[in-house]
Amino acid sequence: MGVEPQVEVEVQEHPVDKGDIFILCSDGLSDMVEDEDIRLTISTFGANLDTVAKQLIQLANENGGRDNVSVVLAQAVEAFPASRG
Repeated sequence: MGVEPQVEVEVQEHPVDKGDIFILCSDGLSDMVEDEDIRLTISTFGANLDTVAKQLIQLANENGGRDNVSVVLAQAVEAFPASRG
């Protein structure tokens, strides 16, 4: 989250469909692996989120791994709409 004592948080709400996969990662991944390669890895190994995370970390390290790599994946088990208002 940074080194500052206070941060400005941006919050967005989006509708979620059953099966959607969400990724929370450090810049150690996003700086080292292109978005399209992340998407392709998720679509290839999406049935097993543990494998997806390991593959993404491996890709980041193979691409130079200049920073710590943290990856958390979550898959929606049911759909829910974004709140309104």
